[in-house]
Amino acid sequence: MTQPRLLVCGFGSFPAAPRNPSGAIIEGLAREAWAPPGFEVEYLTLPVAWTGSVEAIQDVLAERAADAVLVVGVATESDAFRVETMGRNRAGRAKPDDRGETWEGSLIKPDGPGALAATAPTAEILDALIGSHLAARLSDDAGDYLCNFTLYRLLAEQAAPSVAFLHVPQAREFADGASGSLLEVDQAVRASIRAMASAISRPAAERRTA
Repeated sequence: MTQPRLLVCGFGSFPAAPRNPSGAIIEGLAREAWAPPGFEVEYLTLPVAWTGSVEAIQDVLAERAADAVLVVGVATESDAFRVETMGRNRAGRAKPDDRGETWEGSLIKPDGPGALAATAPTAEILDALIGSHLAARLSDDAGDYLCNFTLYRLLAEQAAPSVAFLHVPQAREFADGASGSLLEVDQAVRASIRAMASAISRPAAERRTA
């Protein structure tokens, strides 16, 4: 019997986060080959690029579909973990990506809906984070940069039955040498994966979204 499969993605560096904690944690989990018992997890580090981030995910899913996709990104000014509940059809035209390129319009999809709700069990992910003694909250605004862009496109293009986005704070140890915060990011990502895996095991009607 085929094991349920999750694709978990983090981002590489960009000007505001030269060492991106989301990518660092994803790369560490990939080396460990960590997965909840009975599940398969594939890890992917994404470029911070208007053209390339979603395409990297699509390439992986084209070869092998996943039951759920979790994308992890950094919110450099946040002091809490944020479970995003909504992708919005907007892009910051003046915000260059790591390649210096900008998006050609203010909308991600000119003919797309203004907003799309995350299809993952966002309330359950939040409970898992709080249960891990982490400062966390739900958010309905993922910004207008690559995080929101990736979430919206995955939802609009129905990349997987369950799509989630987790914003993590910038790890302090990357900035000033303090220890512990990157471990919290690792803890949060594992807790989120476990929550999504648990939801996959139950009928859709029993999964709790925001």
